[in-house]
Amino acid sequence: MNEHLDLSRLRTQVQDKPRTKAGQLRQAWPEIKDLLAAGHSLKNIWAGLNESGLKIGYARLSHYISQLRLRDQAAQAPIQDLLRGLASVPAEQPRQDQPQDQDGTLRNGTSDPLRNLRQQRARKRGFEYDPFPTKGLTE
Repeated sequence: MNEHLDLSRLRTQVQDKPRTKAGQLRQAWPEIKDLLAAGHSLKNIWAGLNESGLKIGYARLSHYISQLRLRDQAAQAPIQDLLRGLASVPAEQPRQDQPQDQDGTLRNGTSDPLRNLRQQRARKRGFEYDPFPTKGLTE
């Protein structure tokens, strides 16, 4: 029994022309994207595609292009969210109950990410619900 898959046929199909127009556009998408970025109009790209053998209507091409752009944006969204999240992470704050230098770092060289929470809790007056009780956990 053969333990390995023979993928050579699939590898040769990568360069073959896809059967559907949508597949053919997906195959040409990197070049189309480069042409659009270089300032070429969609009408000129449409004419070039028709000359190349991809017979497609202009409205259909425009629809497929918008779908491909949305797909690219959806693929980039998690990356952009991650980058925004990294940019908005506040600097760590040292603990209030440990000796600190003037710059806010602890004497042992580390910083306390919960310093701002501890300061806020120290300023509380009257009854306030604490959804994250920590009394007894750090002492």
